[in-house]
Order: sequence, then C-alpha cells, then structure tokens
Amino acid sequence: MSIQFITIDKKHYLPLLLLADEQESMIDRYLERGDLYVMNDEANPIAVAVVTDEGNGVYELKNLAVIPAYQRKGYGRQMIEFLCRHYADVCHTMLVGTGESRQTVSFYKNCGFKYSHTVPDFFTCHYDHPIMEDGKMLKDMIYFQRKLSRLCCHSLSERTDALVNALVELWDASVRASHHFLAEEDIRRLIPFVGEAIQGVETLLVMYQGSRPVAFMGVENRKIEMLFVAPDCFGNGFGKQLVRIAIEQYGVCYVDVNEQNPQAEGFYRHLGFRTFERTETDEQGNPFPILKMKLEN
Repeated sequence: MSIQFITIDKKHYLPLLLLADEQESMIDRYLERGDLYVMNDEANPIAVAVVTDEGNGVYELKNLAVIPAYQRKGYGRQMIEFLCRHYADVCHTMLVGTGESRQTVSFYKNCGFKYSHTVPDFFTCHYDHPIMEDGKMLKDMIYFQRKLSRLCCHSLSERTDALVNALVELWDASVRASHHFLAEEDIRRLIPFVGEAIQGVETLLVMYQGSRPVAFMGVENRKIEMLFVAPDCFGNGFGKQLVRIAIEQYGVCYVDVNEQNPQAEGFYRHLGFRTFERTETDEQGNPFPILKMKLEN
C-alpha cells in the first residue's frame, strides 16, 4: 500500500469522501484548505483522509473513508498512524469529530483518541437531511483528541547542555507531581545526579511534541534507568509507549522503582514487571526503599 499527498483535482475523490461525509457542501468547507491523502492498492484508491490546520498546534482529521471492500482490514488505522507520525513535527494534538455511533467511537478510541468535547446539534443544524448511522439519527458531534509525539534517540555527542537542562527541568516537574515522599531538599540534592545520569546513560530516548520534550527514558544493560513524563502529559500513554519500545527494541527486562511511589509500581506491574528484590536505600544511600522489578515472560 502507498499513501499519496494530493494537491490538485481534489474533487476527483469526491465519491470516496462522501462515504464519510455524505453532504458535498460540508466537504467543500474543508477540502480545499485541507491536506488530502489517498491510500492506493497498486493504482486503485481504497482510502482517503483530509486534515486541516486549526491553529495553535491543533490539526483536525475532517474526513477518513475506506471503500467497503477494504473495511475492517486495518487500513483506516494504518492511515491514522501515518497521519499522526507525519504531523507530529508540526502539531501537538490531532482532533477528530464523529457522530454518536458506537462502532466509530470504538474505532477512534482503539486508535488512541480520547474524548475532548461535544458540539450539540451539529448534525441537525448543519446538514440538510437526517444523517443515519447504525440505524440511529446522528445529532451531536463528539470530538476526540490524540496527543502527538515524535521519538528521538540522542547519542552521547548530541546531549547538549540545553537538552540536558531541559530534561532536568522535566524531571523536576515530574518528580514534584508524583514523588510526594521527597522533600524540597531531597529534590535539590538529586538534581546533579540526574544531570549526570542523563549525560552518561547508554541509550537516551526523548519524546517530543513539536520542539518540546514531554517524556524521556534512559536504558542501559537491559534496564530502564530513568523514565519521566511531563505532568501535563500524564495519562497520554507516553510512558507506556516508551516502556514497550524499551522491551521490544532494547531487550529491557529490569527496572527499579521507589517503594514510596505505588503508582509507578502499579504502572510497571500492569506492563508485566514483578518485584524480585527490595533494598532499604536508593543508589545514593538515601532512606528511600527500592523495589527491583523484572519482566515476566
């Protein structure tokens, strides 16, 4: 399958676009100002998508359609993943609006979208005829959003002072929001060690939204040495994504967790890690018990 960016004669794909948005006048509102992508099976178009720039780092998936013969085969999800990767450098959020259809809502949730907001009476106010789906007349537009990110692996030579300082600031904010057992003096004392660890860890993976780092992970000797997410990105799945990459690409099977941070222990336990040893102090000798965890096969 190939995905092509279309810049001319966009209306040529109107029959496909109408599968997802059945009123041409509504398609006209976004087609020319939007980016049109077509997925081809050899020379035959099988799926389309239109994405618009809504400003302030937000893009919107206005139309996504797959011809019936190719539906339920993963091509819609494949198109979404392509778009999310493609736009991760220029925006932080991808929006999509849909009707109150259980099947469509489930699809977007399975693609990583979360509920954002509702526009009441959208379909009844903007369409000249009732819009039906799954035997139900659509009324409200339900918006979902997915936070976008791109991943970089920074070599030792790429770890500039600016990058290290930015990651230390991220660590500081993340720790203050999650490690409530640490006092202010504990955090300040740990900062130099954190900078040294970021500078020297074997593998440093940083997740960005645009140019802003929102999460990072250090890996060495099949062990996660550090993993921190910006507080405003908690719950967006960035930590889980990084751990899966660590397991699948770097053979990670170990991680240490502060016993006084039960949320972190629960996070790793959910991903298949189990505690096999406990120490009374951390690596610096501070009185913070550590749980050593190992990935179970």
